[in-house]
Amino acid sequence: MPIVRVNGCDFRYELRGRGPGLVFIHGEIHGLDYWEHQIAEFSRDFQCLAYDRRGHGGSEMTPYGFSLVNQTRDLAHLLDHFQIERPVLVALAFGTTVAANFAIQYPDRVRGLVIAAWSELRDAMEYFSRWETSGRRAAEVLEREGREALVSLLRAEGGRTLFRVIPEASTMREKVIQLLASHPVEEYRRGMLELASSVPDLIPAFRALDIPVLGVYGTDDPFPDQPELLSGMKSFREAPPIEGGGRFLQWEQPQAFNRLVRQFLEQEVRAS
Repeated sequence: MPIVRVNGCDFRYELRGRGPGLVFIHGEIHGLDYWEHQIAEFSRDFQCLAYDRRGHGGSEMTPYGFSLVNQTRDLAHLLDHFQIERPVLVALAFGTTVAANFAIQYPDRVRGLVIAAWSELRDAMEYFSRWETSGRRAAEVLEREGREALVSLLRAEGGRTLFRVIPEASTMREKVIQLLASHPVEEYRRGMLELASSVPDLIPAFRALDIPVLGVYGTDDPFPDQPELLSGMKSFREAPPIEGGGRFLQWEQPQAFNRLVRQFLEQEVRAS
């Protein structure tokens, strides 16, 4: 996949299709590859951009810049570079903090948001405490023994003692493990902790926006959403949970996920 340099970082990205903009933002130690079913579906009538956030997958591991403020700036620079105006942001997990903060900072630059598995909006520091342990173990194994050893560790302990988001009984388990093991050592040791520790309480400012927002989560997600936190938001609605979907519901149940997103785009975003 191609690389573009913006805001002092090289970003791996995929850009397909023509029409109104859809931008896909992955979560922490995730990657753009898990948007494969959404890119295939929506690039038929939208211009779709997905990118590896800094420190992830094929993007650069920079010496600094993993805070929420700077990752929001990354998104702004990418939109400027590709001349994408007022896209709908589709984000998962910690990607929802980037999407929400972008909408808070630039409400006129966003047409709508789909936030999937969005518990990180309310409890980022709880993830920090878990990641201190999981990230340290991952970094030590990756640095000492290499990527295959990290994959073996995640196969043995993922979803239990390490990274609870890894599904234990799913055909997607191996794909998730391969994705979560695909990053530079410093992302596990430092990048994810810098992001988590930089996220403020986004709920009050986000709830005050008048932008169409769809919340989506799966019945098997170990960290379910709390839609009542956004109950006062004028243009927010939470979709019924997707059966059999976990933290990676867009990958595990793509047809159900895409159907909800399509309905949202047609009924709420285009009417706004």
